[in-house]
Amino acid sequence: MSTRDRDVIRSQQGQSELRQLLADWRTGRDVGKHFTAIKHLPARQAQYAALPEGLDPRVGQLLRARGFQSLYSHQARAVEAALGGRHTVVVTPTASGKSLCYNLPVIDSLYKGHSALYLFPTKALSQDQSAELNQLLKLAPGRDPMWEGQVYDGDTDPDVRRRVRRNGRLVLTNPDMLHAAILPHHDKWARFFKGLKYIVVDELHTYRGVFGSHVANVLWRLRRICRHYGTDPIFLATSATIANPRELAKELVGGEVELIDESGAPQAERYVCFLNPPIVDADKMRRQSPLRLASRIATKTLKRDCPTIVFARSRQSVEVMVNRLKRRLAADRDRPGLADRVASYRGGYLPGLRRSIESGLREGHVRGVVTTNALELGVDIGSLDVCVLAGYPGTIASTWQQIGRAGRSGGVSVAIVIAGDNPIDQFIIQNPDYFFGQSPEAARVDPQNLLIAVEHLKCACYELEWRAGEAYGGLSPADTEEALDFMARAMGVVQRSGERWTWTSRTYPANQVSLRSTASENFVVIDTGSRERNVLAEVDFESAHLTLYPNAVYQISGEPYRVVRLDYDERRAYVERSDDGYYTTAMHYAATHVLDVFKERDAPRTSIGFGEVRVTQRFVGFKKIKFGTGENIGYGELNLPELDLHTMAYWLQLKAEDFKDRVPSSLMADQWVRLVEGVGEVLKTTASLKMMCDWRDLELCIGSVANDQWWSQGFGGLTVRDASGEEQDFEAGQIAPSLYEPHIYLYDRYPGGVGLGEGLFDEHETFMSMARDLVRSCPCEAGCPSCVGPPGESAAPIKDSVETILQVLSQR
Repeated sequence: MSTRDRDVIRSQQGQSELRQLLADWRTGRDVGKHFTAIKHLPARQAQYAALPEGLDPRVGQLLRARGFQSLYSHQARAVEAALGGRHTVVVTPTASGKSLCYNLPVIDSLYKGHSALYLFPTKALSQDQSAELNQLLKLAPGRDPMWEGQVYDGDTDPDVRRRVRRNGRLVLTNPDMLHAAILPHHDKWARFFKGLKYIVVDELHTYRGVFGSHVANVLWRLRRICRHYGTDPIFLATSATIANPRELAKELVGGEVELIDESGAPQAERYVCFLNPPIVDADKMRRQSPLRLASRIATKTLKRDCPTIVFARSRQSVEVMVNRLKRRLAADRDRPGLADRVASYRGGYLPGLRRSIESGLREGHVRGVVTTNALELGVDIGSLDVCVLAGYPGTIASTWQQIGRAGRSGGVSVAIVIAGDNPIDQFIIQNPDYFFGQSPEAARVDPQNLLIAVEHLKCACYELEWRAGEAYGGLSPADTEEALDFMARAMGVVQRSGERWTWTSRTYPANQVSLRSTASENFVVIDTGSRERNVLAEVDFESAHLTLYPNAVYQISGEPYRVVRLDYDERRAYVERSDDGYYTTAMHYAATHVLDVFKERDAPRTSIGFGEVRVTQRFVGFKKIKFGTGENIGYGELNLPELDLHTMAYWLQLKAEDFKDRVPSSLMADQWVRLVEGVGEVLKTTASLKMMCDWRDLELCIGSVANDQWWSQGFGGLTVRDASGEEQDFEAGQIAPSLYEPHIYLYDRYPGGVGLGEGLFDEHETFMSMARDLVRSCPCEAGCPSCVGPPGESAAPIKDSVETILQVLSQR
């Protein structure tokens, strides 16, 4: 019997085992006693529709050859809209056949001599979708040999790139490659652009925030290039469920969009379980790590032949967990070799390793995978029965997307969301009705952000000369003219001649504009223990400061490597295998400086503002964490260059004098720093809920403008530092609150920002009321990680006083 046949039998047995596990959990056994909710989503029957009229008959033959006699209702509507020349966005659950919604119109257009461009947010999706598209094309009657989906990205061989530019009809790429490699050299793609009929934008919901704002500008430049070659392509977009798919699509494609959001696909039976880990430290109200519980659950499900995917929040968490999971499975003598069928998957892995893991998942060799949100998108990962989320992903939309990665086999599937200590997790896990009843978040973009728009205006001028009076994107003709004039006078990169603006600089502007981060240079990780000094991974510029400092332990597929040398200027980290038994986490702090005030006003017992800020991060040390126990076994020092982020922020000022009549004097004298920290933590949590954004989109920083202090959130709570960064050491009773009138800043974590803070400024009092209610509803007595932060070693409880401060701030 082959391994594949044995896996089929085991999967059938696994379904039975999974139902038994569910039955045990529902009666409160094992981890079931910590469930706060079990939501049953019954199976749903499919709704079918006939092939739309106008579709080439040969496409129908192709579908029948693939085994399809009809389409799901949403697929038929999408094809009909595309054939009618309407921009379309399809919003249906995972595994609902969204790829046919755009592949069928594209193949139909091939018979008419057209071409198509596919945009995917990641390289993995491009590779996966090209394989699916080419399998479909092999069945096309009378197909041209040139009909082949060809990936054009940073991993594509130079010879293949030249062939794609010359003869490509179906090109699959990502926004970064379109921005930096295709549009600036559009003359080499003239044949392709002259026949371009459809532009496919998959996973539309990922184009949000600053990244989405950049992509909107890239698509505007793309449409301008198309007009230059006499084409006006139709956009076909797909998305996971978000609150504003039509509005987002309109921003990105620049026109009216037809929305299709009623799925006709069948849905298998699914259970969604919410699990709140038990409290392990009653004094500090700390709960068991979600990683430990996720590892325990995954071990149980994998041993019962249930293919399992685990989502962790960070790359570090992925490596820690896969290390722990493999050790647990390797200790089971009844299932030899099972540990070798578990893999980790995250950004930073080299292309060959990623493709190998993806293939293993599709073919069933890999039975368990621990991943970041890198596998949240629609890469084909085969049939999985169990999805475990080690921490709330940050948004309702992302949670449903991850949950949907299991359940493609047609049988019952189970998703378990495990909360962490942080307030967002605890709010969601203790309010399951909010989660199941709330609409998904809106995806926000700001393509008119001047910092972003001007950078892309440079790129557009490089690509094609600019006509006087021509408007750029969402800018008016007058604003465009003003920007061009500034670029000519202050930068010297363009020149006006009559009614034309032309690019005159020798620089290549697209190379200087990163769509995703402040710096485009990655660090490479080099294994000094191998004879060839193999490159093990790539790490983006910002993450390198947190993971590749000297003596850091960097993990790859659960294997630890110690950084023996960091060549910062050359962007290289040299590592060797580590048997030290620990991993490391960086310690850093930040200061915020206001550059420009856009809005400002007085509010009850505070002043609030919204504007442009510079956030400076300093990296000062790292902790050593022992594998297995998680205990802190030491510290190390580090000294890396500071990182600056220019973005937008909302802020408010707290003056102790304004609250002394409402807060006990003992707390004001001894615990002012902790009170400020508690208020800040609550506001950060509330801001994510109010703005319905990912918790990673906003960050908290506390500082005193008057005294140029750095108030840093980190290990052991809030630390006050002077202007040089030196920690200020205060004993109880020595803090003079009148000297420390800190500003609490909530800033967009991406360069330029998208103005999340403006919404907080405009609805300040409502925002404060929400924060007060969040503290009030927390079941703890003195304060805990779920609201104002854990109580200190010997400090007085601050929960009631934080609630009082927020009550005062919420008054109108």
